[in-house]
Amino acid sequence: MFRTLLTPLSARFSLPQLSPRPGITSFPQSSADDRADELDPEEFARDVLVQLMRNAVENLKAAENLKAKAELLAEMHKIMLEDAATKDVFREMDGFLVVMSVLSTLQAVEDEEAKTEILEATRLAFVMLSEALEDHVENREYFQHSVGFDSLGQAMSTLVSDTATVRHTLGFLVSLGLHKFSMAGIFDIGTEADYAQLDHRIRDFEPAFGPIRHAEAFRLLFSFIPQASADGRPLRYCVLKLLERLSYHSHRNHCLLSSLALVEPLFRRYCEWKEDADIAKPERQIVQKLLRRFIDVGTSTDEAAVMFQRAVREDNTLDADVLEVLRAGMKVKWPEHLSLEDSAAIQVPHHDTRGLPLAGFTFMIWLWIEKFPTNSSHAIFSFRLRDRVFVALGIRPDGNLDCQTTEATKLKAAIHRARWTHITFVFHPHRSANPTVRIFIDGVITDVMKWTYPKPEYTAGVGIYQIGDNSGVAPMSWSIASSYLLATPLADSIPRFIHHLGPRYSSRFQTTQLARFFTYEASTALHIFIDGAAQQSVAKADIMQLQRVVKEGLAVGESSLVFSLNTSSELQKSDTGIRLGFVGIGDIFLVKNGTLDMALWKIGGAAVALRLVQLANSDHQLSRALGVLTDGIRNSWQNSEDMERLRGYDILADLLRAKPDLINMTGFETIFEFLGLNFRSPDQSTIVNAVAYRAVALDFQLWACTRAEIQRLHMEHFQILLQTSKYKRFNVKNRFAKMGVVRKLLFVMQTSLYSYDMLQELLGTMKIVAQVHFTADDAIKPIVSYLAANLHEGKCRLVAEPSSPRSVISRIDYSNVQSKAEQVFTMLVSVLRLPAAYERFSSTLPVPRISLLLLGERPLPATAANVLKLLTISVKSSSSFNRKFELVSGWNIVKAVIPHAWDYSVQRAAFDLLLGWSEGEASGTPVVTCPQILPAIFTALKLSLGTVGIRIASGTPTVDTELEENVEKLLEELIQVHSSAPSFRQLFKSQTITDSFIDAYKSFVASAATAPELSQSTVRILEKLSHVGLSIALDNAVGNSQKQEIMDILQSAETALNPRSSQETAIDSVTVVGTKARRRRMASIRLSVQLGESAVKRSITRINDWRKTVVATERKRLRKTILDMREYHRQISSLTDWYALLTNERGLWPSPLDRRWQLDETEGPYRVRKKLEPAQEHRISTKVETVNHLGFELQVPSTNHSTPTLQLEVPPWAEGYDPSQTGVDERQLEEEIVDDKHRRVRHELEPGDVIESANTVARISGVDSSPGLLILGQTHLYMLDGLVQDDDGEVIDAHDAPKRLFFVPGSILELNGPQRAQRWTHEQIVSFSDRTFLFRDVGLEIYFKDSRSLLIVFLEKRQRLAMSDRLSTIMYRYNAEPPTPSPVMLKSPTMLSPMMGRLSGKLSATLSAKVLSGLRLDELSTAQRKWQTREISNFTYLSILNQISGRTPSDATQYPVFPWVLKDYASETLDLSSAESFRDLKRPMGALTPAREEAARSRYVNLESVDEKPFHYGTHFSSSMIVCHFLIRVEPFSHMFKILQGGDWDLPERLFSDVRRGYESASSDVRGDVRELIPEFYALPEFLENSARIDFGVQQSTGERIDDVKLPPWAKRDPLLFISLHREALESDYVSENLPHWIDLIWGHKQRDPKSLNVFHPLSYEGSIDLDTITDELEREATVGIIHNFGQTPRKLFHSPHPERMMHGNSSLPIGTLYGVAEDYHLLSQSKRFVKDLGPRNPIRELAFDPIGQKMIPYPDGTACVPGLPHERVVWRPGLHSGGDLRVVLDNKVVQVIESTACSCAVFADPSTLVTGSRDHTVRLWRVQRPGQSLNAYKEPPLNITVTHVMRAHTSDVVCVTASRAWSVVVSGSKDGSAAFWDLNRGTYVRSIWHGEGECAGVHLVAVSESTGYIASCSRAKLWLHTINGRPIVSLDLNSSTVPNSYPAITSLAFLEREYSRVGVLATGASDGTIALRTWNADKTPEGESARWEFVTLKTLIVKGPDGQVQPKGYTSCVTALKFVGECLYHGEDSGRTFSWDLPD
Repeated sequence: MFRTLLTPLSARFSLPQLSPRPGITSFPQSSADDRADELDPEEFARDVLVQLMRNAVENLKAAENLKAKAELLAEMHKIMLEDAATKDVFREMDGFLVVMSVLSTLQAVEDEEAKTEILEATRLAFVMLSEALEDHVENREYFQHSVGFDSLGQAMSTLVSDTATVRHTLGFLVSLGLHKFSMAGIFDIGTEADYAQLDHRIRDFEPAFGPIRHAEAFRLLFSFIPQASADGRPLRYCVLKLLERLSYHSHRNHCLLSSLALVEPLFRRYCEWKEDADIAKPERQIVQKLLRRFIDVGTSTDEAAVMFQRAVREDNTLDADVLEVLRAGMKVKWPEHLSLEDSAAIQVPHHDTRGLPLAGFTFMIWLWIEKFPTNSSHAIFSFRLRDRVFVALGIRPDGNLDCQTTEATKLKAAIHRARWTHITFVFHPHRSANPTVRIFIDGVITDVMKWTYPKPEYTAGVGIYQIGDNSGVAPMSWSIASSYLLATPLADSIPRFIHHLGPRYSSRFQTTQLARFFTYEASTALHIFIDGAAQQSVAKADIMQLQRVVKEGLAVGESSLVFSLNTSSELQKSDTGIRLGFVGIGDIFLVKNGTLDMALWKIGGAAVALRLVQLANSDHQLSRALGVLTDGIRNSWQNSEDMERLRGYDILADLLRAKPDLINMTGFETIFEFLGLNFRSPDQSTIVNAVAYRAVALDFQLWACTRAEIQRLHMEHFQILLQTSKYKRFNVKNRFAKMGVVRKLLFVMQTSLYSYDMLQELLGTMKIVAQVHFTADDAIKPIVSYLAANLHEGKCRLVAEPSSPRSVISRIDYSNVQSKAEQVFTMLVSVLRLPAAYERFSSTLPVPRISLLLLGERPLPATAANVLKLLTISVKSSSSFNRKFELVSGWNIVKAVIPHAWDYSVQRAAFDLLLGWSEGEASGTPVVTCPQILPAIFTALKLSLGTVGIRIASGTPTVDTELEENVEKLLEELIQVHSSAPSFRQLFKSQTITDSFIDAYKSFVASAATAPELSQSTVRILEKLSHVGLSIALDNAVGNSQKQEIMDILQSAETALNPRSSQETAIDSVTVVGTKARRRRMASIRLSVQLGESAVKRSITRINDWRKTVVATERKRLRKTILDMREYHRQISSLTDWYALLTNERGLWPSPLDRRWQLDETEGPYRVRKKLEPAQEHRISTKVETVNHLGFELQVPSTNHSTPTLQLEVPPWAEGYDPSQTGVDERQLEEEIVDDKHRRVRHELEPGDVIESANTVARISGVDSSPGLLILGQTHLYMLDGLVQDDDGEVIDAHDAPKRLFFVPGSILELNGPQRAQRWTHEQIVSFSDRTFLFRDVGLEIYFKDSRSLLIVFLEKRQRLAMSDRLSTIMYRYNAEPPTPSPVMLKSPTMLSPMMGRLSGKLSATLSAKVLSGLRLDELSTAQRKWQTREISNFTYLSILNQISGRTPSDATQYPVFPWVLKDYASETLDLSSAESFRDLKRPMGALTPAREEAARSRYVNLESVDEKPFHYGTHFSSSMIVCHFLIRVEPFSHMFKILQGGDWDLPERLFSDVRRGYESASSDVRGDVRELIPEFYALPEFLENSARIDFGVQQSTGERIDDVKLPPWAKRDPLLFISLHREALESDYVSENLPHWIDLIWGHKQRDPKSLNVFHPLSYEGSIDLDTITDELEREATVGIIHNFGQTPRKLFHSPHPERMMHGNSSLPIGTLYGVAEDYHLLSQSKRFVKDLGPRNPIRELAFDPIGQKMIPYPDGTACVPGLPHERVVWRPGLHSGGDLRVVLDNKVVQVIESTACSCAVFADPSTLVTGSRDHTVRLWRVQRPGQSLNAYKEPPLNITVTHVMRAHTSDVVCVTASRAWSVVVSGSKDGSAAFWDLNRGTYVRSIWHGEGECAGVHLVAVSESTGYIASCSRAKLWLHTINGRPIVSLDLNSSTVPNSYPAITSLAFLEREYSRVGVLATGASDGTIALRTWNADKTPEGESARWEFVTLKTLIVKGPDGQVQPKGYTSCVTALKFVGECLYHGEDSGRTFSWDLPD
């Protein structure tokens, strides 16, 4: 029945063959009947549905009313649900467009019922779209490309703009985006709902969200917010809330929403709303939340730039809210990654393989798992071949890994959810001893198994490596950052290293410097691990291996990398046969939005964040800005390197010092967490960044000015690091050890930085630091020196000289010196109680003498007590100490000194020493351990009693009760000890000791006896004293005579106490003493005392001398510290480059000021100066200091030049009795504090360089002389302006120096000019010439390879000679041939590289100074010969003559001279064929008219007649005044002109304002001058324009304002046209023929010829005047003035008439060259054979000429070769899917890999400079080093490159770059529509030229003409030609339709290079196989208008095929490379072939 039904249908509609269903093979075409029979019912039903769908779509197109439309939509939906095949039909029948048109016709109505119908129709339309797109790839792609969501937006616009339908429509849009129509009612909300209800509403829907199907729908939803706002706030809020909740639903949703580029519009809305008071707070909050949420996953660079720009307001204050957003966004959580959903997988097909790599393998992956699989394991890695699975690694539902080869095993390794985890799976093929399978999680080994390695198959096939699991069994949501498979098993220690590289590392482990990709944290963690492992018994081999990897990289060969997958890998749809290409299967989404810190690097690096810190002006702002800075550095190795390159941490400390009071707790914690402290778990704290820690955390000057609680926190952090942290050992050994913290703290102690109440904290800190690292140099010596110098008042205290009031450091604290020192001493003693500390102390210093040094002669009690405590510790620690102390008369000195400082604390210390008790301990029976102190105690007793006695005797009332209390305490102590210590009683056997007591007792009793009455205290003292006396007397140890004596005194004491009582004492003296009294041996005692005293005196004197030296040393140290700090602060505060870069015209915050320009001193070819540079106050440097930010430094020997004094260790037994023998230890504390005279310049030196000589010189620039220092180092030459050496050799500012030190007679002093610091390596010195300055032979001009020169004047000739000798030595070393004196008495080649860089045709580019050095002996004749044979132009020849005769553009008094060549300045067109147009070159300017000739003759005769030296002209043809007069519109000459004029412009009439008038004045005006021209008239159009708009005043005669120079009519008001025609005139045949006559006048035999009327003022000739012989100041100044005004005649070069030029043949070509490209372009023909063929897959990008092989070498894309050295090159992988790694290749072998440079283009500027452009928007300069060039010859690579400058200006990828050494310029083109000009020498940005905005404007080609400096740049839209100064000359529209055959896009560019060519030629290659030769001119300018330049095509060359035939249309080769070599053109094609175009021979 079906069949019959179908037949009529199929007859009516011929059904097309439907795209078959998957799994059903299509039928063979047979007749309709057969086919009908074969149809099964299913197929049949399907065909019916297909037909129905067609009908429905057709009907829908025609349907009119709403009801019909709705019914048709419903029917279509049913059909589609029946059979998915109808989705194809829907698409093919334009169903999408039909549904859209239905939507666009729906309009809301008032009627309720109709409204419902409309909403139903809308719903159905959306349902229909949603169903048609669901699970259908073709439909999705079709919709995306051919329909688009934007069209949907337009279709919906009426529904959305109506409040009646807006909510439902947006609900349907959400449903479409999620493919869930249960969401349709999500926006059904009351208009009055409050925000909390709205939140609930969205949350109710949340469980049903599901994954986003069409992210674009939500972009659309967002774009409808303005319409939603019209409906009231609730809807607007709900839309935003919905987006926020959706982003939390799953990671994939989050990524999809973030990829919609909503950040910028959202951010703009945020900025508007936060200022808008009408917006409710919840709305503001939701926008901010959403913004932060999107930035979380990443943001584009442009978005980031907008946010950073808005963070700084117009008035340079910060916007705190924007800062908060940035701070949140900087906390980077997500690297770029691939997000995989459900059963997605990535396959790597490996063709022709039999199994796994034979040597074993390592699989590594960084993954992040959102949801574990549900029921079974999900494979993350597997390899299968045909049906066999060799190996698989999977994740189980419980998060553990499982692994299978033959059987599956659950592993211990477990993965954490929602955290980036690194898994390494290593499989060794067979290891006898060790397990073969090893699993590492985050670098730590978790599982090992002994499994056999899967054997290979017998037949090869396609093996598939797979990441992920597409079986569909166990779906999982997860993400991958990168994954690698290496065909070698890695060693066990390496996974830890790789894990530390982090998930953001995406290169290929090829570089040796892998460690630079570590963050500070990772580097420290690894360091701690290695350090800890070395302590434990971890296999030594592993540690060695790790250390090797850190130093040298992994050394994984490129070949053993099977695959490396990351976000830049290209995923194909299916296996395309690419070897090891990636195939993506299933739902994979690339999350490629960069992180905010990466964006920070692209828009300006760390400087951007520093600028925020600089501008912060409240504590909130500061803490946020610090957050942005620290988080921006923390995870980004680029920003970390950048920060160190900038010296950013020093700058940060400097910025914080300016606002210490703004640092709050948050700010403090932000800084210190970045440095490595962990405030949550302090035991985890360490220092991760030593550089930053030293600069910021140890800047006590900064922290001392912060709030009190911050000061305390800062002090506490030392304790955390050194005591609490479990890494304290590491912190001490590897971090604090090198930082000299104790010295810093001691310095702080000597200042008043901290208030006195912070002293305890300071001391506590010092104790902690000293204790943990108690070494000789770090703690012991500094502390003891400090104490020795500060404990004692008086003679030799430290007093620093007064310093400037403004410096913070000058706050040296003089008030509390002693009390501070005492407390430090106490602290030291407490440290020394630890036996280990004391041991170190005593082995470092001689304790006996140190004790005496610290004791001094009159110590305070506290000091005395401390010394005694120190002695106690010493006595306990060393048995021999007593004897040693005795040897230095220690006890005698103690006895002499201590009593005078006695108080209770000293008493305690003395008794502790006596009994050997440590402080405060008292145990058991006291035992005397140090009896030697007893005499001191008794002496003290005697002294105190004596004092009390005197008071009693004199009857003074007792004031000082303390003294008496102390005496009482002492007596009590004696009573106590005597009664309890038997060993104490034994001491009294010594007569001396007993006598010393008796003396004290006796004298006191005597005083008491004379007293009128005794006070209470005296009575008490007397009683106690008697008690002691009696105790001693009753003891058996005392001799009888002494007993008797004591008893006698006791008697008198009794009497004194009770004068009225009986005279008898209660005790019978006889029983005590016994009867036999002995005679005392008085004499012997007296003798020994005398001996002792002289030793004591000697000892004390020595100690005092010693103290003096220590004090002197400390004073020097203090001064040096202060000066060093001052210099450091000066230097850091002078670093302004970092923010100047941000405010230049292309910076992030461009400053509105106009840029001013000045002439750059860098010279082009032939010493032409025509480049302008920005006249900046501060030069901006982009220099890269090579830093090593890891903790893994190799030890470098220190370069400080102070020689430490030799310290002899004296063994303890070598100490004799006489202290003079131990003088050695006095030197123990003496240090050679060498004051650094070069401190001021130290930081300007290259690291490791050493100063060999320094001279004060004057750098001459024009008429200014700036004093400066010329320093010759071991590796570099430096010229530092503004510094001079004083008489002691100390470097000081010229401002502060007396004038005699640097004044060069005759120069105009310039002290306030730009203070430059220039440096050159020795190998850059090309040559030098002696120069005269104002006729004094003291000048030297040095020429460098970078086209710069330096003219300096020495104070004396001998200094110049010495310098010349040194330079000769250097040049000999680098050029291996000594300079020989030339005939013209010149020591050097004057054929400088800039002068004569291109003398020959084909070899032009390679001729350098080295080649030319052969011309030294006869450079003049060589140049003359070359000029005669037309190999060099007239201009060049004149330049050379100027140079040889001592003229230099650096000195305005000897500026190069050029002739006036024209006299026609009035015609409309210039006729160069007529001799009438030219000036007569045979005569000087002063004799061109009869009238002037007559005047000259008569002047000569008149002078002769009065016996004066006769001359024809009182003025000269060249003087400084003339030069400045011509160049008045260009800086620095405008400024010089003013100086010469005495500070003002001249009268407007006399200024240079009209070329014609200038010529008339110089040639015919009788009152005029005789000036000739300067080279600028032939080279520099800018000097004719007043671009700086200087006000020169108004001419009185005409009333005209003086502005630009008036040009002759033939120049058509265009300076450039004037210059090019003028130059053409100079090179014309007429001038060539007559130039010899002019040369005779200036340099030749007519130089002083009266007949030729060519004699000038005698003072203008060399040798006529010697300034050195003039002693009178006034006379000398007058003479100098004369020289300035009269000028100087050049040195005479020729003594016979100059030969003529050969003029036969084509005069624009050299003799012997018949044809030239510019002249005979029509004769060019393509070579029959190709020069070289690289094959069709290698389009040619670069053509390089090999001068040795004399052949052209083509290179493919991604290669740059070193000019002249074709075997050296750098290679990178072009295209977006490469990491941009740079490889240095030497002889086809990779010798260096530099990863992650994002390199997109590169070119060599010269053999030692590489320039690269990057996708990270930067241009980098690199230094190319070959062996033997660096100081550090440790394992030198054969060739290596290091980056020297990172230059920023572009705002998008840099795609092309070119460089010209001749002009010292780099030009880069970028997708941002600009070409940027950079200074190659300084590495600085100069200017940009713009091609416009948009896709077509991206500049993809740039070229620089070596001979003219013109720059061609090309985008899809335009070809532009500019001058070197960015002045537009001419452009060509490339996509304009007005030109009939519109020009093809240009694919290559090249200039014809000739030293001078009248016609410039630019060749452009195109994609259609043509090469156009174009020139440019202004010939077609209409009459009376300004010049209009245009391109003129000379000829279009058509490229032939390899067979010599014209290529058919559509099959033409694209010309991808062009290069001229001499008069020959080469082109390279995309076919890989290279051909040449030649002229006939």
